[in-house]
Amino acid sequence: ASVVVVSMEDSDKFGGDITKIIVEKPHFYFSQLLELMFGFDESSQGISASAYLGANVLISDNVTVEPHVIIEDGAEIADGVILRSRCLIGKKVKIGRNSVVHPGALILEECEIGDNCVIHSGAVVGGDGFGYVQENNEWIKVRQVGRVIINDACEIGCNTTIDRGSIDNTIIGHGVKIDNQVQIGHNCHIGDNTIIAGCVGIAGSVDIGQNCRIGGAAMFTGHLSVCDNVDVSAGSLVSKSILEPGRYTSVYPLSEHAEWKRNAAAIRKLSELNKRIKKLETTVAKANGKDVT
Repeated sequence: ASVVVVSMEDSDKFGGDITKIIVEKPHFYFSQLLELMFGFDESSQGISASAYLGANVLISDNVTVEPHVIIEDGAEIADGVILRSRCLIGKKVKIGRNSVVHPGALILEECEIGDNCVIHSGAVVGGDGFGYVQENNEWIKVRQVGRVIINDACEIGCNTTIDRGSIDNTIIGHGVKIDNQVQIGHNCHIGDNTIIAGCVGIAGSVDIGQNCRIGGAAMFTGHLSVCDNVDVSAGSLVSKSILEPGRYTSVYPLSEHAEWKRNAAAIRKLSELNKRIKKLETTVAKANGKDVT
């Protein structure tokens, strides 16, 4: 490298003819440099002749609609929006200013996307929530009539699915960042500036607070709450509400396979071992003349 972006404490690690840009927050500064160098879009504004526009569609100024985009009846597209090829904007959907919907993404009926959002390829916003009721040993579908509301400055990764609410809306707060292949169930609320890594599964009616960090492949069972400023380690199973800020982990540690099997077998015997230990403690206490009542 001929130029490096470093903090003052790391600047001595680079010598010779390397030019050093010394800043307090190198990672953040580097992100801003990348934005200056590559953060432009060469899309030509206008509506492709092969795009489909339904009735009563409202398209504001400086909008780009690429080939084979489908915009259904009553949708509203604000200034500066870019709709990439073959994305679908459903009936009465609203897309906020300067948002980008990438190829193949689906924004379904009556959902709302805020300003300055990015929806990546394959994402589905507003698919039906997983709602069924059992009657005579058959599962009867419960119609999902809520919406998905995504607030400003959010980013939704490839092949992520955000289900519409059953009656109330599924809500994604301001500045939320969601990685690829994440499932968010119906009626969930994700608080402002929370970040969610790939392959996370969040069951319905989960309320996650602001400024949380959710590690990859974490799983949340339904109908629970997570307060603000919580970190959940990758691979954890969250099966009850988290009411205090902090870091939480429920992952069984990685080990060599034979050792893992021995430990797993021991865990199955913990209850019996606990009873035996208590019995031994009582026996020792009695032998020493202690009152064990």
